[in-house]
Amino acid sequence: MKYITSMTKKPPSDDFQNFQYWQTLGQQLPVDGVASTFETESDCRDRLAAVRWPIGVTCLRCDTKNVGYLELRKVYHCRDCRYQFTVLTGTVLHSSKLSPQCWFDAAEEYIRWRAANERYDYGIHALADFLGVPYPTAQRVRKILKQDLAPDGSGLLAKCICTEATSDPFETLSENL
Repeated sequence: MKYITSMTKKPPSDDFQNFQYWQTLGQQLPVDGVASTFETESDCRDRLAAVRWPIGVTCLRCDTKNVGYLELRKVYHCRDCRYQFTVLTGTVLHSSKLSPQCWFDAAEEYIRWRAANERYDYGIHALADFLGVPYPTAQRVRKILKQDLAPDGSGLLAKCICTEATSDPFETLSENL
């Protein structure tokens, strides 16, 4: 009986569309890199809030706009129902001990890797080394990145870090025909 030793190879399916998807995400990354675009933790939290609530912060419990921000604790406070929440509450990053800045860097690295290597997934050991975290943490991070950044995922991280505007490659292709 032959055992498969490497579980990181992807099965072939819709390779061209998958390749195009990762290429498009890679082209939308900031030219100078995510770290130079979002230099501080506050920049990352502000970007998350802007993507999550484009027309203003809304209470997650009662949907009111009567929300304040407690700077010292970095939490939002609903003045109507008194619910407190952060920009990460209810997202894929909710219970993570990693900072949003670390997540932004990890997402950029993952997108760049997938854009260059469409058949192989990012290795967990390589991700652990890149982030400077233990193997189990890197395993969880990669799982979350795969779910969030996938074509059918929520795309929160992609919406946060992909700031460059590019045209849809499928639109461009159909226009040239």
